[in-house]
Amino acid sequence: MTKGLWACGTLGKVHGLRGELYLNVAVDGLDHLSRGTELFLACPAAQTPEGAEQLVPCVVTRAGGTVQRPLVRLDLATTREEAIALQGCELLAAGGELDELPQYLVGDLLGLRVETASGRLLGEVEEVLENPAHEILQIRTPAGAELLIPLVEELVEVDEEAGVARVVDGLVEEPEGGA
Repeated sequence: MTKGLWACGTLGKVHGLRGELYLNVAVDGLDHLSRGTELFLACPAAQTPEGAEQLVPCVVTRAGGTVQRPLVRLDLATTREEAIALQGCELLAAGGELDELPQYLVGDLLGLRVETASGRLLGEVEEVLENPAHEILQIRTPAGAELLIPLVEELVEVDEEAGVARVVDGLVEEPEGGA
């Protein structure tokens, strides 16, 4: 399990003259924003002088708006023009309580053996699919079929040392005629 960066959202339209921007919130983005102790902006390569994506440390100096339309002001922009330059950048959080949340690198999950909690082989992780709510494990069964299982703590336990992902019993039906 890796400690990492958690998406809060993408900076959208500018609001007013003092550098506030609407935050197009990522899934659980407001939770990540409140639980993290460090914030960073990841700006597209086209927006950086070096032409490569960069992580820029920042501080939210003001948060407002509503849960549906949150507004943020960052220490990086105090004018409308400076805020316009930040549109499209992703706000990321790290540290604090976020370090306790499980986070996996896709490359560490590919090829993992997948079994039920009681030990029945389901297959191997073939792909990790992005989804707005959570990632989904695409599993190739020994018979060549495909299973899709949400990668959420309540359903899947990943044991990287053992090279296995364990799925709660009862989530995947037994094949006709037994295993």
